[in-house]
Amino acid sequence: MKKQLLFLCAVMLLAVRLAGQDRQVKGTVTDAAGKTPLPGATVSVPGTPAGTTTDNNGHFTLRLPAGAGKITVSMLNYASQTLDVTPGQAVEVSLVTNTRELDETVVVGYGRQKKKDLTGAVATISAKDVGGRQTLKVSDALQGAMAGVSVTRSSGSPGGGSSILIRGITTIGTNGPLVIVDGVPVSSVDNVNPNDVESLSVLKDAASASIYGSRGAAGVILITTKRAGNGRPSLEYNYEYGAQKATAMPKYVGPQDYMRYFNEQAVNDGAASGAYAQPFIDAYLDSNRVNPDEFPVTDWEKSLLRHRTAPRQRHEVIFTSGTDKLKTKASLSYSKAGAFYDNYDFERYLLRVNNDLQINSKLSAGLDIFYKRTEENSPNTDPIYLSRIMPGIYDDYYSDGRFAISKDGRNPVAQLYGGGFNRDRYNQIGGRLLFNFRPVDGLTLTAQVAPTFDMDKFKNFSTQIKFTNPNGSPSTVVNQPRTTLGESRNENISINGQLLANYARSLRGGHDIDVLAGYEENYNNYESLSAGRSGFPLTGYPYLNAGSIELRTNSGAASESALRSFFGRLKYAYKGKYLVQGNLRYDKSSRFGKAYRGAVFPSVSAGWTVSEESFLKGASWLSFLKVRGSWGEAGNERIGNYPYQATLDFTNALFYQSGGVVPLSGAGQQVYAVENISWETTRTSDIGIDAAFLDSRLNISAGYFKKSTFDILLPLDIPLYIGYDKPNQNAGTLHVKGWELDVNWRDQIGKVRYSIGANFSDARSRIGDLKGTEFRGDQIIRNGSEYNEWFGYVSNGLFQTPEEVTAGPVMGANTKPGDVRYVDMNKDGVITPDDKILLGGALPRHLYGGNVRADYMGFDAGLTFQGVGKKLSRLGTDIVQPFAEAFGNVPQEMVGKFWSKNNTAEQNLQAAYPRLSRTSNGNNYTLSDYWLKSGAYFRLKNATLGYTLREQLLKTVGVQSLRVYLSANDFLSFSKLPKYLDPEAGSYSYPIVATFMVGAIVKF
Repeated sequence: MKKQLLFLCAVMLLAVRLAGQDRQVKGTVTDAAGKTPLPGATVSVPGTPAGTTTDNNGHFTLRLPAGAGKITVSMLNYASQTLDVTPGQAVEVSLVTNTRELDETVVVGYGRQKKKDLTGAVATISAKDVGGRQTLKVSDALQGAMAGVSVTRSSGSPGGGSSILIRGITTIGTNGPLVIVDGVPVSSVDNVNPNDVESLSVLKDAASASIYGSRGAAGVILITTKRAGNGRPSLEYNYEYGAQKATAMPKYVGPQDYMRYFNEQAVNDGAASGAYAQPFIDAYLDSNRVNPDEFPVTDWEKSLLRHRTAPRQRHEVIFTSGTDKLKTKASLSYSKAGAFYDNYDFERYLLRVNNDLQINSKLSAGLDIFYKRTEENSPNTDPIYLSRIMPGIYDDYYSDGRFAISKDGRNPVAQLYGGGFNRDRYNQIGGRLLFNFRPVDGLTLTAQVAPTFDMDKFKNFSTQIKFTNPNGSPSTVVNQPRTTLGESRNENISINGQLLANYARSLRGGHDIDVLAGYEENYNNYESLSAGRSGFPLTGYPYLNAGSIELRTNSGAASESALRSFFGRLKYAYKGKYLVQGNLRYDKSSRFGKAYRGAVFPSVSAGWTVSEESFLKGASWLSFLKVRGSWGEAGNERIGNYPYQATLDFTNALFYQSGGVVPLSGAGQQVYAVENISWETTRTSDIGIDAAFLDSRLNISAGYFKKSTFDILLPLDIPLYIGYDKPNQNAGTLHVKGWELDVNWRDQIGKVRYSIGANFSDARSRIGDLKGTEFRGDQIIRNGSEYNEWFGYVSNGLFQTPEEVTAGPVMGANTKPGDVRYVDMNKDGVITPDDKILLGGALPRHLYGGNVRADYMGFDAGLTFQGVGKKLSRLGTDIVQPFAEAFGNVPQEMVGKFWSKNNTAEQNLQAAYPRLSRTSNGNNYTLSDYWLKSGAYFRLKNATLGYTLREQLLKTVGVQSLRVYLSANDFLSFSKLPKYLDPEAGSYSYPIVATFMVGAIVKF
């Protein structure tokens, strides 16, 4: 019976195909204004999967299904047209430019709104803006993409991420935004493939983010992923290969210079002579040629960073199919990034399947499934640090290939290849089941459940390396006492459930109302298990059962939390002129005591579309003008679990009993519990304008905001005799002010379509009452300071003569000519910590970014840039301080620029660095404005040139289009910092990289 049914279906399909062979329609699509062909326009048959695209001359050929008599022609930035057609007859279609960005809908909390109807501060970027950056992670694509969003990174390492701030600092603790993907909260914006992003919205003020209540204080990022539409099935394959190159790398002196400077340092610090005799130094290179094992000359950068470029590649397969009943989009992505040295790489697999099902005219469903696996492999010890401080007088390999002892067994090459590894594996699988029911016109009921499962495992294998002497005899030197192995397993389950009711209706007289009511639950359960052993006889077998049972550890932990919420939104508009919106959310969190779990977060916003008024209605130069303002509150509950409860911390201790050592377990309360601990609350006020001019070709959006965070959780001091660690309490306040500006121009000249955009923003933090001072290394948080402001001394050049030192004031008895001189701020005649003052903020300020794009006859070109206008950066010790750990190398940058007794007086007056000394390190390299430099920079983030081929020749072999492109990221930057230092790089970190790519996209 099954075979008969299959045969019958095949016959029917063949009959339908034969019947439709002659039902063809041909035509040309052109631009209505310029009368130029439009390549890449989509031509489809409404209600069917049939569709095609125009070639480079704007021509198309489309087979019409039986009974079809209409086609729809659409293209980005043009108004779509649906028209009647007759098989066998050619059609001419002229599309009218639609550049009114404000008519587009954008994603907001639990819904969508038109840009022109927004009353809150919402920024959006499209799929082209995200995917066009050619990055492996979404966070990197956001850098400089929109005003008010700051993205910082300190490393270009494989898999390295970025931190995101929305409108500056919000709290003293966690400042990362809430990330929502297709309505589901996720842990990171980088859980999504950049090429899967359809649109990305950032809710920047409380009026737009308060709908997320206790989680929205630091802003919200909303991502919608691409979904299938009606049209014939398509298969797309993307391939990209890139080569990464360091943007800047510090250099260090060779062996002879190192020994000379080491001698000078020793004499400066009181030694009668240096450790290296001058004849030894002079003959060193000759000695190396005779006996390289005894007289090594090692370039540690070349020994470790063996690859001048690091590879990067990406493969993607995308399948799309859509009918009136079922639409499916599936994507599978694989990406891999290598490093400049071996045993370090990053791999990621991303799978996403989005399904939309139309059950009947009133009920639809969505079923989405996603999977992410990330593999990160790295050496057990970071070789960058050791390679930068290790002098060239220490050997990497003996001449016969054995690992050299180097400095006390700290051979970074040996550590890289024989010192062990870290293997991190992250697995995440999740999905979403969604039902939309529309019982009556204007009313939509939505039910959603979305579970996410994280299963991660980590392995750290640190192996002992036994060295030999240059002559081959065994050495007692080892890199560490024994081989150790640590493993851990983490499992996290989070479940999001939502019930939404949305009613929208337009009433007579120009009244529009939109009401949303919702209920949401978030549940999270976390467990971890770890174990370790040491004493491995086999260093090539990294598994626990091979270790000693007498040297083993294990531990475990668990936590659970839940959040229950009720929320609503009311929008009202009158004739598109007057807009009002109110949000209200009530949250209850398990992280607080029963009496303090609930909190209400309100917001209200309004807008006045001035351009709809009669006195501006006829202005030809003005397309749109809206004034908006908002006020609202949002919260933060990310403070850890159970801070209101007295919890026991378990410990193990060794006791001597009955002639032996016995481990015993114990438990005790270490942190004092504060029962009334509760939310942090952020209150934001915002005013702004949105305007469009010259037939919407010029679009401008500007805003000014103030936000204050109250009841910030801080670890305040308690009397020591109580016997507990200081607990978190609701005590602090923080204030931020800032402004934003977005300017975009879009137009067409002949066959060239182009756009230019730029954004500018600034946010300045000011700490309120913290009930004390928090020191964070060389930065400080206290009343009146900026967040993490630099705190140190004011310098006054270098001491030049003994008389200047005697006249003082000085920091200590070791101060000599050539040391940094400081200003006695409190006039007590001596330099002490009381002379430290606030030196300026460490956060980037005056942020800007922009892009330029153009399309012409299949060619596309894009250029994006980004920069920071104001930032105080500290020059890292790895590039300004010699002899780290008393033996380290000397940065090449210092040569000829430090104060020395061998210089003339004029040369010392021009010296940029203090004298060579270890005893004066506390004076010379303590934080002061001497080492703070402008970290402002301008950077070209991406440049891409592509060509898309849609010739009929391709279609005869089943290919719809072929695009090839060349692209480069971070390849050019300008700053006032030394050229060996990238303005974004962190101290001793993996370098920032420039990436040069070639790619192809073929669509079947």
